[in-house]
Amino acid sequence: MNYEEMLNAQRREQLPLGSFLRKTEDRKFHYAVELKPELAGSKAFCEALRRDQQIASVVNNSHQLSYELIEKDGRLCELELQAGNYLTLAQLLNNNPAVVAGQGFIDKSIEALMELTEKLHAQGIYHLCYAPQTVFVRKSDNWLMLLCHGSSFQGHIDPKTFYAGFEDAVAPEVLAGEPVDERSDVYALGRFIEQLLASGDMPFEYKAVVKKATDADPEKRYSSVADMRKAFESRRSVKRSTLMMLGAMAIVGLLIFLYFDLTPEASNVEFVDDTGLVQKEDPFGLEYEGTELPEDMEVYSDPEYEAFADSVKLGEMTDEEFRVLSDSVNQHLKLEDIFRRRFKKEAEKGLSGLYSSENMGSSESKFISHSQTVIENLMEYADKLSEETGLPKDVAKSIASQVISSIQADVQQNVTRYGSMTQSQSDEE
Repeated sequence: MNYEEMLNAQRREQLPLGSFLRKTEDRKFHYAVELKPELAGSKAFCEALRRDQQIASVVNNSHQLSYELIEKDGRLCELELQAGNYLTLAQLLNNNPAVVAGQGFIDKSIEALMELTEKLHAQGIYHLCYAPQTVFVRKSDNWLMLLCHGSSFQGHIDPKTFYAGFEDAVAPEVLAGEPVDERSDVYALGRFIEQLLASGDMPFEYKAVVKKATDADPEKRYSSVADMRKAFESRRSVKRSTLMMLGAMAIVGLLIFLYFDLTPEASNVEFVDDTGLVQKEDPFGLEYEGTELPEDMEVYSDPEYEAFADSVKLGEMTDEEFRVLSDSVNQHLKLEDIFRRRFKKEAEKGLSGLYSSENMGSSESKFISHSQTVIENLMEYADKLSEETGLPKDVAKSIASQVISSIQADVQQNVTRYGSMTQSQSDEE
């Protein structure tokens, strides 16, 4: 064996048809697939291969790789691929595993195969096997291309022999020699996505789709590649919407934090009412709507939300996990609203009494003592309400502080200033 033959042998990639390799002859090279001897010796296979060559020549798609049939001694021996520089996807992933992390590589690769497959289906052609060893890549731009299509050989050669070594990439009905249809390619594409992402975590939008696409029962799969594509797009849309919602929540939370962190605390101001009267009903002009929690409502716990606050890993979620997370976020927001409404009613009762003419006309020490008692009672009520609703205590305390500050500001605006308590007290003396 000379040097060129040894070099060619090292570059071989095994396919169902034979061996893919780069051949150098007379200082020129080309890419070819050397047919397996047992296949080349089958008249039925050779006739099927000639029909497939005709199909490849008329498929108007840049992802279709055309070829010429090479004969020696009146016998087919190899396929010479159209001019170009190629390797298989398996070779690319082996040489450069990080390629899958490239921007858009996964989505573009899957989209390319789906596009070609849909056009093949329109002509009644099925590829049946998308194992990375059978998918070709143009070296210049990582453009994916397909060679021969499985339906050309279905019924002309034993599928278990033809797909030996590639059984995991082919639908069960194909190996059984049963009739094939679009669902057979749906299965094969699902297996392709699994192998493409085998070295990393499968993104959320792929998990549920792949699971359904690779069901052993053809009736439970997507009925077409078009339906499979729509499922991808739907889940991508859900993912984008959820990320936007979570991002908006994070921004709002940050703004609230900054507001209360940068806003100075209100100082106690001493007032007396010159009329000696205060409004008894709805003094702040506020109306309340909504439904209060039933007394026997179960305490709500939210481990998914807390886990999300620590680390969001949407790419690792199943469709069900993602739904639980979305429901959890929505439930959390509802509980905040219920807590805020119930606490606001209680705070208004306590604070309206605190700023009454009788209390504000008392001594400064009594007013401060009464104020501290009211605030402590309200914060105790906030803790109790937090337990009833299942809202985290830190969140409950933050909301309680916001409500108290808001009501205090409203009350002070509705009180006519007469003077300080100190002055009032000295007048009484």
